[in-house]
Amino acid sequence: MARTTSASRPEFSLSLLGRCILTGPDGAVSLPNKKLAGMLAFLACTAPDPQPREKLSTLLWGSHFDAQAKQNLRQALFKLRQILGPDALKSEGEFVSLNAAVIACDVSQFERLVREGGRGALSAAADLYRGRLADDISIGEEGWSEWIAGERERLSELALGAMVALGEHELSEGHADQALRTGQRANALNDLREDSHRLIMRALSATGRNAEALKYYLDVVALLKRELSTEPDLATKTLASELRRTHTQDVPPASAEVMSEASPPLALMMRGEKPSLVVLPFRNMSGEPEQDYFADGVTEDIITALSRFRELVVIARGSSFALRDKGMTSGQIAQHFGVQYVLSGRIRKAGNRIRVSAELTHTGSEAQVWSDRYDRPLTDIFDLQDDVSSSVAAVVDPAVRGAEIERARRKPLTDLSAYDLYLRALHHLWGGTRDDVTKAIDLLRQSLRLDQARTPTLAALAWGLVMAPPLGAHTPPGATTEALGLARRAVEQDGTDAFAHAVYGFTLFGPAGDNDQGRVHASEAVSLNPSSAFAWGVLGMIDSMGGDYENAVVCLHRSLVLSPYDSMLHLWMTGLTASYFALGRHEDGIAWARKSVRHNPGNGTGHRMLAANLVAAGRLEEAREVTQRRDAAQKTTIRDLRAMRFFKQNDVLERYLSAQQAAGVAD
Repeated sequence: MARTTSASRPEFSLSLLGRCILTGPDGAVSLPNKKLAGMLAFLACTAPDPQPREKLSTLLWGSHFDAQAKQNLRQALFKLRQILGPDALKSEGEFVSLNAAVIACDVSQFERLVREGGRGALSAAADLYRGRLADDISIGEEGWSEWIAGERERLSELALGAMVALGEHELSEGHADQALRTGQRANALNDLREDSHRLIMRALSATGRNAEALKYYLDVVALLKRELSTEPDLATKTLASELRRTHTQDVPPASAEVMSEASPPLALMMRGEKPSLVVLPFRNMSGEPEQDYFADGVTEDIITALSRFRELVVIARGSSFALRDKGMTSGQIAQHFGVQYVLSGRIRKAGNRIRVSAELTHTGSEAQVWSDRYDRPLTDIFDLQDDVSSSVAAVVDPAVRGAEIERARRKPLTDLSAYDLYLRALHHLWGGTRDDVTKAIDLLRQSLRLDQARTPTLAALAWGLVMAPPLGAHTPPGATTEALGLARRAVEQDGTDAFAHAVYGFTLFGPAGDNDQGRVHASEAVSLNPSSAFAWGVLGMIDSMGGDYENAVVCLHRSLVLSPYDSMLHLWMTGLTASYFALGRHEDGIAWARKSVRHNPGNGTGHRMLAANLVAAGRLEEAREVTQRRDAAQKTTIRDLRAMRFFKQNDVLERYLSAQQAAGVAD
């Protein structure tokens, strides 16, 4: 039941700019279906204005008979009241409205900030706009499609206008670099708005890059001609003329170059710290034109899957496909977009099988970072498309991250940014040893001192603090509370970050002991990014520790399939061997435990799980040898293992501790 007072904030918050996320006092709230989410989104966007019931039923059930549509509406309103409490919805005869005192929506906050118009308000509005309105809600009704399309366009235009206005403020205050970044953010939303292009040109000029601004103008000319068959408007042409005059005055006559449309293209992409990537349309090598749709479908799905990884900047499908028939090499396309990585691939059909080959290249060094091929039977074409695209995306993300980590490790210690420190920390964070996690925590704290608001860094530090005790690393008093606070901040800052939700879920489940809510956040992580091996792994570990062993096996195997070369494999393998121990499948447990300790010899829990499975399988001497080897590296007692409480179910925990005693672990 909803509880509010005149002095309190609304009990629920609804994020609609990007994915639809409902949050209550205890964390994320799951909505049963898309239509219920759609109704809540519509009422939130139109609040506090009352909406006719007939409009709601037409919006969401317009293809049904009137009686059925009205019945569906009544059921949906009943379910919403069950979730939000009786005070959340106001009913006045044939009209329904949402009570803003009970539920706050980011759309209304965004619109209020845009109306305020000051620099601080515009900056907050730009940060609040995380993507298209309710991007994950798809409802096959004409009324819904018309409304959502109009609202998405309206809010996108508001966001673009806010970003351009913010950039103008930054320029007037002498912050040209910030103005440039803001203009590039606006341009990433819609690269056909000339006011954002003019902002970028002026910002480039203000930072002393006048020639670059002129080259940028030529790209705008080419873009508008290609996409709209038009020329820049008078304001853009006038600005270019002013820049040419300035450029001619600043550059000595002997070295001045005449700007022409033959100048090389200049990237229209952001120059941020995040690694950027373009996926080229996969080539159909089968010689069958009808297979083109499959190649395009795989490419589009890979782009969609990669865009869910928040640490990657991925060029949109419309932009990368637009250059397919332009006769450009992959290097030229990469230069055009200003990206560091190019993913390309080929698809070949032979009989009743499909082979997909893919490779990832670093554009600066032209080095191949990763390549692989996928052979699949040609059964259900759509399942095949999903399988291949999710598999490729899941492996590309850690491959890019690994390359970026190596780049950061080669930089001088005196030239490390917050992002470089974060990357260096990741190398140690996934190392899985006591020394590694200690170094990771130190580097992440240094990174946060330089940038206190990076969501991935907050989540990574929370993970390090949670993993330190099982690895035998020293943590200060209050580390559990700190980890919980960091993970919560990460989710609050970006409710669409799968990594943040997974870490928060594990932190709630393990150290905080909030089992149900921890699993809610881990499940949300999988929903946000089904290609994230980390999200599947964390959900599997939670189920392994929490007692849903069969589902744990499914989730953990999914993680291993998605990212078979990941540095986290030892942890997911440990979850598997623990689940098999609980299920009584001890030979399977032994096999996975051996793989876990081979992958990471410092994995103490992997050794203990190996010993427990060996005891349960009747191989007592082998189990005692494992315990002796592990105790020589780090001695652990039964009391320690009981305190760690890997298994939440008492009967399984007691079986596990009994096996450890038999294997020679001291009391």
